[in-house]
Amino acid sequence: MTTILAGMLMAIVLGPLPAWALDHDNLDPNRPIQMEDAYAVPKGEIGLESGVRLNDRRAGRTRITFQPQIIYGAFDNTQVEIQGDLFTEPHSVVGANKSGDLHLGLLYNFNTETLTVPAFAIRVEADVPTGVRSKGIDTAVMGVLTRSFDRLRAHLNAGYTLLGSPQGQERRGGYRVTAALSYPIGYPHRFRDTLILDVYTRQSDLVGRRNHTGIEFGLRHQLSSRIVVDTGVGTEVLGPTDRSALTG
Repeated sequence: MTTILAGMLMAIVLGPLPAWALDHDNLDPNRPIQMEDAYAVPKGEIGLESGVRLNDRRAGRTRITFQPQIIYGAFDNTQVEIQGDLFTEPHSVVGANKSGDLHLGLLYNFNTETLTVPAFAIRVEADVPTGVRSKGIDTAVMGVLTRSFDRLRAHLNAGYTLLGSPQGQERRGGYRVTAALSYPIGYPHRFRDTLILDVYTRQSDLVGRRNHTGIEFGLRHQLSSRIVVDTGVGTEVLGPTDRSALTG
């Protein structure tokens, strides 16, 4: 298909002070692309996020995903997340995170980066089988590194997902590795936009198929102290026949 697709997300943060507002330079997964940085939201901050993602596949129907999410800074350097993705074509979804599953996540940051040591965080996740054709609790763990080079920031995400009860030809578990760069546009005169680029590879959800390997571009824009919008686009250059032609 040749339809041009783009996704947009809006996040609204609830907090007692503008200084606690959402930062467009604080990067979470799928906001708007797959990568994230190693920093949690501040303690006490609550973020309400809502996104729409589109996946125009080379074989099969275009799939749309709705992603409502709540993020909470539960402790210092620790954020917890509750999410429930809803897919069109829910009966065709394979792998972890089926349509309607309850997704629980936790990100813990171990350190602030120094001149020699990057920031490091660990993410743990669980998908409770409340969705369509979902069985077993799927779990995931991921390490996150962030390193700054002047205003340019480099990120590395590496994780593994384990399915609680794989069905049919679903893979029991699979890895994902993402490398990314982010850069604030207009700094120091104007600091409202962050440009993001990532490349990734992940094991296919089904056994016997090639890795999905792709590239993504994203932009986050600060509308106000409490509202951020973003958009992204990507494609998978290598993978199985039903890999993504265009994502947003």
